[in-house]
Amino acid sequence: MYKFILGFVVLVVLTSCGGSGETAEKYMQAGFIYFQKQEYDQAIASFQKAVELEPKAAAGHNMLGMAYRFKATQLGIPELRAKEIAAFQKALEADPKYWVAMINLGVTYFGQGEKAKAAPLLKKAVALNPQHPEKDQLEKMIAEGEAKP
Repeated sequence: MYKFILGFVVLVVLTSCGGSGETAEKYMQAGFIYFQKQEYDQAIASFQKAVELEPKAAAGHNMLGMAYRFKATQLGIPELRAKEIAAFQKALEADPKYWVAMINLGVTYFGQGEKAKAAPLLKKAVALNPQHPEKDQLEKMIAEGEAKP
């Protein structure tokens, strides 16, 4: 399932970068290679360069957030979570309907125990992409976030 999701994310990002210019696209492609090799520092550097060149590229900010997520998980450094969240938020500023970043930001909030903050993001993402392969799991997270304490 992980390979399917990663492959899907790569496909979405590559198709989103079509008009972003060759240089930013090269940094995105390099970032993906580093990301797949679990070389997160290099992936972060590549994705940062890509978003410097194309600040409105939601996919680039989203992948930067993913690289921070994986590095934070790998090293257990809480400060990286703030960078992860900021990158996902930048992705949504660039494209408010970018459901991939909505899910990623929602999952981050949910994982931090901020379930009420996660629920509206996940709900909107499911509404934008009702055929999402993990819709059932996302709806469970939404229900948990909307439940009154």
